[in-house]
Amino acid sequence: MRILFSTFGSLGDLHPYIAVASEAKARGHQPILATAAKYRAKIESLGLEFRPVRPDLPAEADFGPLAKRVMDLKDGPRFLFQDVLSPALRDSYADLLAASEDADVIITHPAALAGPLVAQKLGKKWLSSVLAPISLWSKFDPPVPPTLPQLDFLRALGPIWPTIMFTLGRRGTAPWVEEVEKLRREIGIPSLGHPMFEGQFSPFGTLALFSRHFATPQRDWPVNTTATGFCFYDAQGYENQKTEAWREWIEEGEPPIVFTLGSSAVFAAGDFYRLSASIALDYDRRGLLLVGKETQNDPQEQMPPEILSVDYAPHGEVFSRACLIVHQGGAGTTAQALRAGVPQIIVPFAHDQPDNAARLQRLGVGYSEKRRHYPGQAFELFFDSPAFLTRNARHLGEKIRAENGPRAACEAIERLLT
Repeated sequence: MRILFSTFGSLGDLHPYIAVASEAKARGHQPILATAAKYRAKIESLGLEFRPVRPDLPAEADFGPLAKRVMDLKDGPRFLFQDVLSPALRDSYADLLAASEDADVIITHPAALAGPLVAQKLGKKWLSSVLAPISLWSKFDPPVPPTLPQLDFLRALGPIWPTIMFTLGRRGTAPWVEEVEKLRREIGIPSLGHPMFEGQFSPFGTLALFSRHFATPQRDWPVNTTATGFCFYDAQGYENQKTEAWREWIEEGEPPIVFTLGSSAVFAAGDFYRLSASIALDYDRRGLLLVGKETQNDPQEQMPPEILSVDYAPHGEVFSRACLIVHQGGAGTTAQALRAGVPQIIVPFAHDQPDNAARLQRLGVGYSEKRRHYPGQAFELFFDSPAFLTRNARHLGEKIRAENGPRAACEAIERLLT
């Protein structure tokens, strides 16, 4: 079976599909990853077939300005859909149409706007997929409003609040994706609805590539939604002599606080890492800063040996050796932190991150702290009574580790074609 995965975005939007594609290959299928040309070398180095789909993404050295715009709390979602994705839609459609001709099934991603159009045009069976609960827009488990997280207190109103939120959200975002509707009419396929809401979902089913322990399945989720469990790809090949320094350092003392902003928010870090180093020292803790390639993220002042900054360390390995994980709340980072079974402090930037942070806090495994207030009171709450989060995180981690997301996803794909 030829399974084509269409995705777009950061490494957090790529790695889950690499995990599922790798499992599919092990099961005897022929997976194809159709995404930005930037990722060709990475994908092909894993023995997976790659097909380019525009728009491309800047090389990492030039990625900062784009990432900063995308990670803006108020305007980031609009910028992504209206200024990045929509202008490239016809190129995306042409590339994906050609890439999908020989596919038996297509798997789409919420930001791969051409995916549903191509699947319908070619008459292919397809499954939509989401990486975070916010994408499912449940009235019974309403998300934090992505651009107005301060309104989350209105969830206390019950179902009337998400009804209002979704109605206003659909109206406000319609101009962002009007190019999708124009192209749909031109190619002569029926509408599935708003491309950011119900229009992204396949009538054949949806893969929710996260754990049911993170978001309980709801009766208003799209038809035939399968919560697979998180799909982990533990990246290799990024480390060098400098990044490897963390391995020796971590053995020299007590488990540290690990500070990371994932693969996108790290480009908009501001003073996050300087403040993080300071707060670790204030609590007499060691701190490991994963600062990425942006030189300004590395604290300029001389750090004592209790603080180490490196470009990168594999989350799947380093998180389990931490006493506390401080992160931005991206879907991939959240998944790795949950699997590690370690308490979290979440400093959300944009998109799904405020909602993920709120879920972690409701689960009793982390505290959410507004970015403008960081470091705020979250550290005091944790260190005053660490047993509460620690116990809950450990128990939830056991449940997450018992799941096999890639296998469950492949089983759902196989059921579609049997």
